Amino acid sequence: MSTEKQDKGRLALKAGFWYVVSSVLVKAMSTITTPIFTRLLSTEEYGTVQTFGSWDNLLITFFSLNLTYSIGRAKLDFEGELDKYIGSMQLLGTLFSFLLSSIVIIFISPFSSIFELTKFQSILLVSYMLFQNAITLNQNGFRYRYQYKQNIAIAWYSTLSTSILSLILIYVFRYNRDDLRIIGLVSPTILLSLYFWIKNIHQGNISVNWEHWKYGLKLSLPLILHTVSLHILAQSDRIFITKICGKTDTAFYSLAYAIGSLLTLITGAVSQGWLPWFHDTYFEGKFEEIKKNAKPIVILGCYGGLACIALAPEIVLVMGGSRYLRGVPCVAPVVLGVICSSIYTHYVNIELHLKKTIFVSAGTIIAACFNIAANAIFIPIYGFVAAAYTTLAGYMLLMFIHFLITRKVLKVRLYDDLFMFGSMLMTAVVAGVLIFTYDYRVIRYCLTGVGFISFVGYFRKFIVVWIRGKRQKK
Repeated sequence: MSTEKQDKGRLALKAGFWYVVSSVLVKAMSTITTPIFTRLLSTEEYGTVQTFGSWDNLLITFFSLNLTYSIGRAKLDFEGELDKYIGSMQLLGTLFSFLLSSIVIIFISPFSSIFELTKFQSILLVSYMLFQNAITLNQNGFRYRYQYKQNIAIAWYSTLSTSILSLILIYVFRYNRDDLRIIGLVSPTILLSLYFWIKNIHQGNISVNWEHWKYGLKLSLPLILHTVSLHILAQSDRIFITKICGKTDTAFYSLAYAIGSLLTLITGAVSQGWLPWFHDTYFEGKFEEIKKNAKPIVILGCYGGLACIALAPEIVLVMGGSRYLRGVPCVAPVVLGVICSSIYTHYVNIELHLKKTIFVSAGTIIAACFNIAANAIFIPIYGFVAAAYTTLAGYMLLMFIHFLITRKVLKVRLYDDLFMFGSMLMTAVVAGVLIFTYDYRVIRYCLTGVGFISFVGYFRKFIVVWIRGKRQKK
């Protein structure tokens, strides 16, 4: 094994570890500040801020043209030009964002009504999306160069600056607190974006490059439907529950979904460290290495999911109190859906690397349509718990679709598919056992202890290497 290969592997492992740690800490910081803002803002003001965030999550896909998806492959196809590629994507994305922002501002009254925001808040919304583009593109540049420290610094800057500035503005001015909170979110983003603009202009990276633009659009545009469909897959269940069962049941379900999001923190952060390494290693043709290293990542997600399921009643009590215990039955299927999502991502990575992004969108659209139909059929019959199982079914379908695409359409056999699906099946069986022990706490805790011991046993080599590394640094 070459020194360069070892260094790259260590960098990917270290990046994945610190992405996980940082994501958990950033999430903890967000959790701590949420009760502060819910008390400083009225329910209506807090609802406005959440509406602002919801529109940003949905519309940023269109404003950014999803150009970040092209960076991983562009690093390989335009070797030595990554900085210039990011600069040209930054210009292209910002020009398109400026066009959309201009349309919104020209027709500000109807758009404000659609957004259910004031005109001033709508202007802040489009400004926020206009300046986000430069940050996300440069963040992904750091990611694919394994410069995880810069990415973590940006995450902490965003979390701390937006919270501190919002608190200062609210305490100083004390009126229109929803506007002040939104200003606190937007201003640090604009400042950081301007830094990247000045930096890239100074380095000569901002340019009109038709080859780059054509390449980026070809890869990224088909993924807009994929991103929107993922939003539908994740959000449609709550819309159906609210309309059919009421807002109270939506609250029960949402808390269970939040527990699933805890697992997403881990799987998503690991994926951030894995994907750059995957692109480089696949490009070099080292397929056995990918196959071998994918297994621990899948197992990590399974263990993390089982931990969430095993401790679901306690997590619900801590996060919501005893009145939210009705949502506990939703936790297991939601978490299993997250595990399916983490597994199907491995197959999607192949499609992204081979630049077959149209297949990524096709699979997600089919799963989203299935989820909407299943919600419409089963929620009126079985209540809000059915939404958790339709979500699981949607992600299972998505996993199977992308498996078929890579195997049957792209003719790629990269992973140990039996291991992938067998891990998911075994996790579902153990989850079923844990659900039946919810009323028998001692048995459940004993099973959780056995699971932790098996986790340590499986990952003992990784743990030993990590401990040795810490000792050497001392």
